[in-house]
Amino acid sequence: MQKIPSYLYTNRIQLLADVAGFTTEYTNVYQKTVKIYNGVDNVLEFDIKNADQKRIDLSTLSNIELNVMDAAGNALPSSPYVITPTAIKGIATVTIPDIDLDNYSTQFFKYSVTASKDGLTVPLYADSRFGVAGTMELISNAMPTFRDERLYDTFIGEIDFAGNVLHRSSAMPAKFYETVAIETLSFQVKISSGFLGKVYLEGTTDMTISVNSWLNATQTTIFDNISSNVKTSAESTVIITTPVASNNYFRLTWQWPPTTSISSYMDIYGGFGTNSGPGKVVSITVS
Repeated sequence: MQKIPSYLYTNRIQLLADVAGFTTEYTNVYQKTVKIYNGVDNVLEFDIKNADQKRIDLSTLSNIELNVMDAAGNALPSSPYVITPTAIKGIATVTIPDIDLDNYSTQFFKYSVTASKDGLTVPLYADSRFGVAGTMELISNAMPTFRDERLYDTFIGEIDFAGNVLHRSSAMPAKFYETVAIETLSFQVKISSGFLGKVYLEGTTDMTISVNSWLNATQTTIFDNISSNVKTSAESTVIITTPVASNNYFRLTWQWPPTTSISSYMDIYGGFGTNSGPGKVVSITVS
């Protein structure tokens, strides 16, 4: 039997306050690199001391904040984060929520800590050499990740050879750079009330999209009430799961009841460039 030890302990960072004017008995030459992870709420603990390595009373400080910047120097979504003193003298904690790290991959962040004292905003030093900026390493492959849903709500009108207007979504990638290939995709199609028409999904095996990519596309009907001539009574969502197979891209197409010519279409619906026909497809969400 294999045994895997695990440890639960605080991710503690030492900070120095009031360095100036003190005799430094202990020199912390550099601050360690703090490791944080995608997929979890990262709780950090700060041990705030003076230059003599004695914890200070945090009631002498206010508005203690953690500033975190990505590799490009941009602040994380919720930065600065409020650092909260604990019941233990000199110890405070802060949480970087997992949602703030969703759009970041493995990289090094910079961080700094500031506080208000005697009406001034002062830095808390990451080392005894008056270094303010510390380093955080974001590790993105320690937790399983989930693919974000993608929303498509813009459709472009095209006229086919029979004079019908087909409303097309943009090309939707079917595959990603993942260790395990995607076998199926879920399509959630939101249809407005009063819709009368046909909705179908097209798939192409082409590696890149061109004007000819959809000529031999496979088609899967999602919704069709043209023959019933009864419009949808309320907004609804139709969900289908489709095998990816060898397809590299999908697109959604929807149309109103066919007309005999462009002129008759314009007479009935007020122009092929508008959504003034009997209802419409509002959006499609892919997951």
